[in-house]
Amino acid sequence: MTMTKISGRALMFAAAAICPCIAYAENPSPRTEPLRETVHGITLDDEYRWMEDPANRDEMIAFITQENARTRAMLDALPERAWFEQRIEEISSGLDRIGSFTQCGDLALVRRIGAGERLARLYLRDAKGERLFLDPEVVAGNELASFGAIEFSPDCRRISVQVSTGGVEAGRVILFDVASGTPIGQPIERIWGEFPVSFIGNDKVLYTQMAADPGANDAMLGMTSYIAPIGGGTPVQVLGNGMMVGPENFPFVVALEGEPFAIGIAAGARTDNEFYIASSDGLRAGKPKWRKVISLEDKVGLAMPRGSELFALSTKEIPAGAILRHPLADDGTPGAAEAVFAGAPNRLVRGFLVTREGVYVQTTSDGAAQIFFLRDGRGPAAEIPLPFEGSIFALIPDADGSGFSFVLTGWAQGLTALRVADGKLIDPGLGSQVWDGAKDMTATRVEAVSKDGTRVPMVVLRRKGASGRTPTIVDSYGGYGIDTVAPYYARNEMAWLDRGGAYAFCGTRGGGERGRNWHEGGRGPNKPRGMEDLAACARQLTAMGIAPQQGPIISSASMGGTLVPTAALSDPDAFGGMITRVGIVNATRIAAAENGANQFAEIGNPDDPQQFRDLLAMDAYQMIPVAAPPVPTMMVVGLNDRRVVPWMTAKWVARARAKWPDAPIYLRGDTDAGHGVGSAEDVRRSEAADLYAFAWSQQSR
Repeated sequence: MTMTKISGRALMFAAAAICPCIAYAENPSPRTEPLRETVHGITLDDEYRWMEDPANRDEMIAFITQENARTRAMLDALPERAWFEQRIEEISSGLDRIGSFTQCGDLALVRRIGAGERLARLYLRDAKGERLFLDPEVVAGNELASFGAIEFSPDCRRISVQVSTGGVEAGRVILFDVASGTPIGQPIERIWGEFPVSFIGNDKVLYTQMAADPGANDAMLGMTSYIAPIGGGTPVQVLGNGMMVGPENFPFVVALEGEPFAIGIAAGARTDNEFYIASSDGLRAGKPKWRKVISLEDKVGLAMPRGSELFALSTKEIPAGAILRHPLADDGTPGAAEAVFAGAPNRLVRGFLVTREGVYVQTTSDGAAQIFFLRDGRGPAAEIPLPFEGSIFALIPDADGSGFSFVLTGWAQGLTALRVADGKLIDPGLGSQVWDGAKDMTATRVEAVSKDGTRVPMVVLRRKGASGRTPTIVDSYGGYGIDTVAPYYARNEMAWLDRGGAYAFCGTRGGGERGRNWHEGGRGPNKPRGMEDLAACARQLTAMGIAPQQGPIISSASMGGTLVPTAALSDPDAFGGMITRVGIVNATRIAAAENGANQFAEIGNPDDPQQFRDLLAMDAYQMIPVAAPPVPTMMVVGLNDRRVVPWMTAKWVARARAKWPDAPIYLRGDTDAGHGVGSAEDVRRSEAADLYAFAWSQQSR
């Protein structure tokens, strides 16, 4: 989620006006219902609150559809639009790409989308080669289907596959027999795409399920973890829904093959989680006796048992992170912790994974990943050299605990599948095709100086040897401790670079670019510091002679909605425009949103007076009444979004358009998309072409 800022507003308004005035006159404004309330002594108006009511969803969608038609007319008139669509198809969609890679014995599952294909399919690899195993369109009976989490059983004979449609993400999980590819038993309904259905031995499954009737607008409340026999039988609750974990948390249970203890997790959209331990035997019997071993105050993001020890990643004493080892008593009670791996300012601990051989630790230095191996969970740590400087996406353990797989990507390297076993790197020869022109692009690390003197990391992508001012986009996020400046192959952005543009990534506070303190420095009451960081990045790009004089276009998504539009409304002279996709732009109303309560730990709980004030400071909707005219703006929403409710964006656009009827403010709504996860390739390509055409048009006149 990000927000942007602009300068030279009067000039921008004139430049962006490609006959929008007729559309303004023809499009009736949505109705208003005066509503004034006082919350914690603060009086606020909210005349579009009616859009939040599910009973008014059709009316809200009608408004989005109307605005989308106006936006579509503007975009289709841009000469850049067709060029970007074609170029993205040639250098991105037209190449073969892989996603996740999961190993089990001599078998492997590869998520692959072929050149020109719309959907990623699952392919099975064995000694005989690779063959198509599952097609999401066939499995779901829907041309907009996608696969979520997948997992092997320990004997490699079965897999669980999550499938959803239209970018909704919530869907069903189907168990398949690997040899025949046929389904086993009945699907498990209401499973979120990132939540795997895992196997306990070869006869039971563990899963976290959304409530059938959560009793509120938030379907994410009251999730429950179950254990159930494969192929049928009555599920037994083992965590959540009043059992240890509060309804605002996501309960997870992990039981690794051959381990005496299982771990229960109360997770959320936050850096830290709570952890519980029970015997694996008790869990298999459906009667786990959980013992809470880690609380939020311990600042632990990940914990896993290995034999009679518990390993945990904590940032409590060392902001760069440390791997702690606790001895476990027979009943699971942890003893005093010993640090077996400590991070440093120039090497941040990002995660770890336990296997039969030991513990693997993932770190980053300036965003670039490393992997270290601690045999048997003890030092000294041995680094496992990686083939190139890049970012790691997910350490996926083998079902039998023998090793793990992951994908690595760099600024000019596409997703590359790799494996590690017994402390050694294994290259299975799987990688995505990369556009030949990527080798002609360069990534330059610079720093911007924020308002309070803090130095903010930034990476600038541009064609080698390029000079002079050019259309520029700067992307940011500033939430959950996520690193924005880590290397990755931005395949669609290559079209922007190919046209001669510059693309930057700004690591504002609130992210994880420099450890725990950096995250806390832009969270809650410190959120405005992230906005100042983003303005500093934009001004640095202008001062370097890269961005146009009016400033770059700032862009973000999701949590970036608390950063980009607020920055743009607070300091418009820094930016040339803004793009906010599926953003949290009405933060004070987070409690009324689906998936809202789960966000409290990261952005604030509106029931708390001080945290409500923090939320107000990052609420772009409530900033509109006192803000100056905005920079050219594109807001994007997926009507199937279950992570960030579409009414936030609809309310923001309705209020902004009512106050500034002649300003270049556009809303793009997509009926075939959700939050962006699981979208079909043509849906992704169309959105990217629209956003690049809009951004280019604002800076090339």
